[in-house]
Amino acid sequence: MNTVLILGLFFLLVILKVPIAFSLLLSSIISCYILNLAPLTAIASAAMNSLFSYPLLAIPFYIFAGSVMTKGGISKKLCNWIGTVFSRFTGGLGMVTVVASAFFAALSGSASATTASIGSMMVPEMEEQGYRKPYGLAIAAAGGVIGPIIPPSVMFVLYGVGTETSIGSLFLAGVIPGILMAVFLCGAVYMTAKREGLKASDGHFQFSAFLKAMWLAKWAILVPVIILGGIYSGMFTPTEAGAVCCIYAVIIALFVDRTLDLKGILECASESAVTGATIFILLAAAGVFGKVMTLAQVPQQLSAGILAVADSKFMVLLLINLLLLVVGCIMDGGAAVVILAPLLLPVVRAFGIDAIQFGIIICLNLSVGAITPPVGSCLFVATVIGDTPLEKIAREIIPFLVAELLVLLLVNAFPAVSMGILGLTA
Repeated sequence: MNTVLILGLFFLLVILKVPIAFSLLLSSIISCYILNLAPLTAIASAAMNSLFSYPLLAIPFYIFAGSVMTKGGISKKLCNWIGTVFSRFTGGLGMVTVVASAFFAALSGSASATTASIGSMMVPEMEEQGYRKPYGLAIAAAGGVIGPIIPPSVMFVLYGVGTETSIGSLFLAGVIPGILMAVFLCGAVYMTAKREGLKASDGHFQFSAFLKAMWLAKWAILVPVIILGGIYSGMFTPTEAGAVCCIYAVIIALFVDRTLDLKGILECASESAVTGATIFILLAAAGVFGKVMTLAQVPQQLSAGILAVADSKFMVLLLINLLLLVVGCIMDGGAAVVILAPLLLPVVRAFGIDAIQFGIIICLNLSVGAITPPVGSCLFVATVIGDTPLEKIAREIIPFLVAELLVLLLVNAFPAVSMGILGLTA
């Protein structure tokens, strides 16, 4: 009864298009009052306590660093460098878009930011080469999904804080699945480009051009090396890595490339503050929601319900993956991680599934939701940058959605895909 009331109120408010944060707060307050779970003053305490976490500082750091690098022209240099390798293949510009998205993901950690930055630059170029606009926008949206998987990832930070899991280990475990996603998407681009009748470029690979473009993009290429290298050498924590990334981005934009002035940096800071504040309001609301669900023993009831219908690891993973895919279609990925991760982790742990592997599974599932209507944040970004109806892009996204689901299947079936790299660095 408690579970039905709390979750029922929440989903009712979501269906009524009440913002997620307010849906969480309202359903928590009403349930707390009806069920007499705790004094309403406890809600304020739960909201504050959910924000008293040092690792959460990483979120505004990575958002700001990504914004500075985007406006500083880093993404253009990345695309030029990657283009020296892939442009000569069938669907080459589409592959450049995907691979550039993977690299840019290491700068921003955000699906929407990756789609907006790479898509706004590459889609016009693809159109000039004969790509249909909806098709090019679908490639850009699908590439954006790599953003929350390649470290640093805001979604991994949210999962790590919510489940008390090592954020550094999550970052490392996301590397191989992120690379696999880029490879599978490039394969999908190649096959669909053949179907579209797109021809390969007549150009040949020139090592000198490759080296020249790499030298121009060197500051962007060094970002993941600095972040992951610094974390795993023990020089700094994931949170401190975010601060280092901010300083690095500002120095490059202001003094090295000189692509931004102080006014531009302040604009990036202002935009990042708004985005960060939105996330923290959501986290505070989710903290209240989690407290109320704990008092109402919802996690225990949910675990018992799943265990009653699933008697094997395979069935548990199947049910949870289906649940996450559906949730990813109707809810923002960050919000879903904050709400669902603490609820589902005890269930999967009962079947011996590692918290790190489950973090990759949950983030992959919810990231796929970014290219799936009705929410589909990457699809919405693509419609804006391309001024194209959503339904036209949604039709083109299907082959890329299949490619990403295949990666999800591999991560579920073979834990070594995500966990193997941790063993190598232990």
